[in-house]
Amino acid sequence: MAEQFSNITNKLENFIREKNVEAEHMLRTGFWLRELDPMVDEVIYVSAICHDIERCFPLREGEIKPFKTGDDKNDGEYLAWHGQRSAEFAEKLLREFGLADEKAIDRIKTLIAEHSLDGTPERDLMMDADSISLLENNAPLFIKSSKDKEKLRQKFESEFVRLSSEKAKKLAEPFYDMAMEMINKL
Repeated sequence: MAEQFSNITNKLENFIREKNVEAEHMLRTGFWLRELDPMVDEVIYVSAICHDIERCFPLREGEIKPFKTGDDKNDGEYLAWHGQRSAEFAEKLLREFGLADEKAIDRIKTLIAEHSLDGTPERDLMMDADSISLLENNAPLFIKSSKDKEKLRQKFESEFVRLSSEKAKKLAEPFYDMAMEMINKL
C-alpha cells in the first residue's frame, strides 16, 4: 500500500501545485503534520494536504458557498460545507489517480470533512498542522489584503489558542509572533 500511496501522493501534490493559489498552505500542512508526528501514515498525510482541496474547483452550477466571517466559532455552516466539499473532491481525485482501497478512501474523506473539528488525536493533529501552516503561509497574505487589524488579531489569536499540544505551540510561536508584529506595524 505504501508504494501505491507514494504514486498517488505525488500526483496529488502536483495537482495542488498546479491548481491552487493556496498550494503552499496545503502542502505545508502536510509538512507540519509530519513535524508534529513523524509516524503518521499516508492516509493522514493525504488528508492533510487535501484538507482545502475544494478551493481548486470552481463552484458548480447552482452551488452556493455559505457566508464566511473568518471566525471559526461563527462559521459552522461554511466549515461543514467546506469540509464536505473538500472530502468529495479528494475522493474524486483519489479514484482518478488509482486508489482502490475503500477503507483508506473513507478514512481520508472523514478526516477531511472533519478537519476543522477537534476532539480526536487525528483531528487534533490535523487542526494543529493546519493552524501552523495558516500562521506561516496565509497570515502575511491576510495582513496585506486586510485593513481590519482587530479582526486579523482575533483570527491569529484563535488559531494559536486552539493548538492542542505544547509542541504545536512551540512550532507555531515564531509565525504567530511575526504575524502580530506585522499587524502592529499597520
